[in-house]
Amino acid sequence: MISNGSKRFVMKLFARHYTESPLDMPERFARREFGFMFFDRTFMMRHMAFPSRAALKKYLVEQTPSHAYYSTAYYEKPDAPTMPEKSWLGADLLFDLDADHVEGTKGLSYEQMLGRVKREVKRLIDEFLNEDLGFDEGDLKIVFSGGRGYHVHVNNQKVLKLTSHERREVVDYVTGTGLDLDWVFPRSAFEQSRFKDRPGVSHRRAMPTRADGGWKRRIRRGIEELLAELEEMPEEDAKRLVSKTLAASKRDIGPKTIGGLYEDLFVKNKGRSGADRMRDEDTFEVFSEKRNSDAFLELVDLRVKGKVKGETDEPVTSDVRRLIRLPSSLHGKTGFEVVPMTREKLDRFDPFRDAVPRAFGEEEVGVSLEAPASVTLRGVGFDLDAGPTRVPSYVAVHLICRNLASLDN
Repeated sequence: MISNGSKRFVMKLFARHYTESPLDMPERFARREFGFMFFDRTFMMRHMAFPSRAALKKYLVEQTPSHAYYSTAYYEKPDAPTMPEKSWLGADLLFDLDADHVEGTKGLSYEQMLGRVKREVKRLIDEFLNEDLGFDEGDLKIVFSGGRGYHVHVNNQKVLKLTSHERREVVDYVTGTGLDLDWVFPRSAFEQSRFKDRPGVSHRRAMPTRADGGWKRRIRRGIEELLAELEEMPEEDAKRLVSKTLAASKRDIGPKTIGGLYEDLFVKNKGRSGADRMRDEDTFEVFSEKRNSDAFLELVDLRVKGKVKGETDEPVTSDVRRLIRLPSSLHGKTGFEVVPMTREKLDRFDPFRDAVPRAFGEEEVGVSLEAPASVTLRGVGFDLDAGPTRVPSYVAVHLICRNLASLDN
């Protein structure tokens, strides 16, 4: 809980930011709904609209919200008090990648979390939105949320009218939900036989190639990474990893099958292993028994797909009326700016340097910490002990907003 004195201090510097800094406005902002939360009020103010940049800037300076949002949707009457009265006209397609929903962030520091999320944002843009779905850089707006992640807005006429169900299908594509491995590894008949006058047909599966597109190419790359990972391990460690992964399978896959799978892939015959043939000959036919090939498909489903799938907060993307953080506004739980950027700038973006508002200044103020804290802002490291200390204003705001310190009156 932030003390009243700390709130007044933070609100003063937030107001300075809104006074001195340019305001990045969303496209067609007059058709958007706006909403706000505050340091000194317990309710959320929403169903608001602004006719001009100046009107919104005046509101931010005078009311000093802790959080500012706008709708991804466009409305005929954005300030109407109910959703039916607003009359929905369309909505941007939004991807929200947050540390709470990105795998591999548990137990990481705040700095490490943001680095992990940033890698997934780059994959989402490069592999899915640009490469697979064909959106241009000009269609995308990338925004650091000011907190624990990033937003990617797709503003393109082709997506504005997509229904919630259709947006959910986009999510399913990005996350690989419902991916059919029989499509990735299609089967075809290659041999016919007869036994006691009964016809029989044998089948073989095709391996996805490097020339394939979309999910087939993605799975192929993931398989090559998996094979390289297992090859570098001692045999027992590799089998243990496979066993641990396949424990989540609905199939009953025992040690004998895992041993056969390993032998088929990595024991060399005439100088070549099954993994060599998979990579060099684009063949799936390296398994001595069907149960081994079935176990490998399970391994692909459980490990490869999980590593190569895209990330997004699924309900956010499918929501056609979502409120999202306003670019160039401030995040009340960090004091960071919500920073819009291009894909090129994303590579170099460091929130602990580039999202610290310049308007906060460097004048020293007294704060008190209940526990030791370490933070690096604007390239300067601060290792702080518990108790009273003095730090630059921009550090004080960050510590107070994160409930790590209070203003020392």
